[in-house]
Amino acid sequence: MKAKIILFFSLLLICIGISYSSVSAERSFTIPSYENHVQIQQDGSATITEKVTFDFDGAFNGATMDIDTAGLPQITDLQVSVDGSPPYVQSNSSQPGTFTANYDNDTLRIKVYSPTNTAVKEFSYRYTLRDVITSYNDTAEFNRKLVGTNWQESLDHVAINITLPSATKKEDLQAWAHGPLDGNISLHNEQSVKLTADDVKPGQFVEAHVIFPTNIVPLNQNIQAIHKKADIQAQEAKLANQANAKRMFSKIIFYGGSSFMLLLVLIVIIWTYFKYTKPRKAAFQDKYFHDIPTDLSPAVMNKLIYSKTGANDMVATIMDLVRKRQLTIEELPDVSGNKKKATYILSKIPAPSPIALLNHEKRLMTWLIEKIGDGEKITLKEINAYAKKNKAAFTSSFTSWKNGVAKDAKEHQYFDNKASSKANKLLAICLTCIILIGIGIIIFSIATSIFSLFACITSIITFATLFTFWATQFPIKNQIGAEEFAKWHAFKRYIKDVGNMDMADVGSIAIWDHYLSYSISLGLTKEVLKAASIRFTPEQVQQQSGLLYYYYGGAMLGNVHHANMDTGFAESFQNAFESSFSGAIASSASSSSGSGGGFSGGSSGGGSGGGAF
Repeated sequence: MKAKIILFFSLLLICIGISYSSVSAERSFTIPSYENHVQIQQDGSATITEKVTFDFDGAFNGATMDIDTAGLPQITDLQVSVDGSPPYVQSNSSQPGTFTANYDNDTLRIKVYSPTNTAVKEFSYRYTLRDVITSYNDTAEFNRKLVGTNWQESLDHVAINITLPSATKKEDLQAWAHGPLDGNISLHNEQSVKLTADDVKPGQFVEAHVIFPTNIVPLNQNIQAIHKKADIQAQEAKLANQANAKRMFSKIIFYGGSSFMLLLVLIVIIWTYFKYTKPRKAAFQDKYFHDIPTDLSPAVMNKLIYSKTGANDMVATIMDLVRKRQLTIEELPDVSGNKKKATYILSKIPAPSPIALLNHEKRLMTWLIEKIGDGEKITLKEINAYAKKNKAAFTSSFTSWKNGVAKDAKEHQYFDNKASSKANKLLAICLTCIILIGIGIIIFSIATSIFSLFACITSIITFATLFTFWATQFPIKNQIGAEEFAKWHAFKRYIKDVGNMDMADVGSIAIWDHYLSYSISLGLTKEVLKAASIRFTPEQVQQQSGLLYYYYGGAMLGNVHHANMDTGFAESFQNAFESSFSGAIASSASSSSGSGGGFSGGSSGGGSGGGAF
């Protein structure tokens, strides 16, 4: 399961990474804003002001601007300024405050010298472009790419305003936009048109196509004596239909694809739940279970019921081996007399109780007593010292011991392996499908330069839903497992609440010795000790107990003369073991109407481009 989750997130990160290129550079810049104000004049020319905001990170010498004038006369009245400064001087000196402007075929290339070191600057270009309006018999036309394809970086936000010399009737003003499909065009009033677009990438363009009555530009000399309005409207209707078809296809990909992913996951989850993973109802429904449900070792119990194995389970196993008369524990005082520096000795009993030990119990004794110790005994200090000197070996042995616990746990048939296998295969197939769909959506997004927030959020919800279900439904318990789980959870509640119960219900001291070893793995040692100290006298503990004897101070019990035994020694006793093992382990261990709407395909020349140097 963990391997599948790691594989999935690896694939997801790779897919996401396709859409982004990370380039390590000493300097960089972005263009958060681009504005273009087109003021059409009565003579058919246009006064154009382009404002480009650069966000520089690092040292730059200035900015560049390319203006395409193909099919039109050269521009006139060029003015360049930065951050509202007085106009820069046109010069070839390359000095700050100057600019160069030279034609390369039909492109005017402007270079502005304005040294910058990590700052935001606005570069403004104002010029006149003649003959941008064509007057026909039945309409006048403005058709130009205002944002060209040669920008070095994406334009985060584009805002274009086109203003006529005078207002006209609303029905006589029509406008269309071509470029990114998520752009927008609107008739701001009877005299102006507004275009906006976000994240216009290099290679994309923004084009405006506007028609209006010829009397708006009465002095225009660029005239063609033909009727053109119907052809223009037909052409734009065709482009709009094509653009709308692309938008519809994009919606199908983004909305349909992501929604299908989520729907597929929900269907598979519902089917898997009712077919394979729905918990079986246990016949046992009591709140408490007063006895030990099954004679499992503490470590195996914790692995089977709670899917945990840690240092506390090693301590619990040692204590259980003490209860089973396989080991003894003895406190070894420090020569300084400091109780905090005392350690404990684990020793093999020369003639142990003749019982069959589980695999992980044998491994632990062999590891601690024979491999680290002298074959007969070992101290906690020696364990820590060994772990510090042999980190890799200690980690390997601890992992081997945990594997032994898992192997012993498998001997108990609590899980429906056949149902788990089928459910995992079904979920794996579902995961493969949604990954492939997700990759397809990402590739389409990159190819079309369109980002869909809906698809992104839906995809995240889809993957989160699938993996939440996958992580919480396994392993699948069979009926025997359901009964055992119900009893063990009831047993844990009993141990947790036993201090509040009638002590007449508490069993023999031998049973509480057994309870104590489980309480270590369950993290409920204090509760067991508290109840036992109320129920049993020091004399009973000394004479009859296997574990409680150690937890209440061993030989020191002879000096205890009150009914409720002090649990302070017990806490320091267990903490010494858990700290020792935990520390040792730790030490060894990333629109077609012309009145507004979206953009469509383009048909004109022109446009700007640029960057920084």
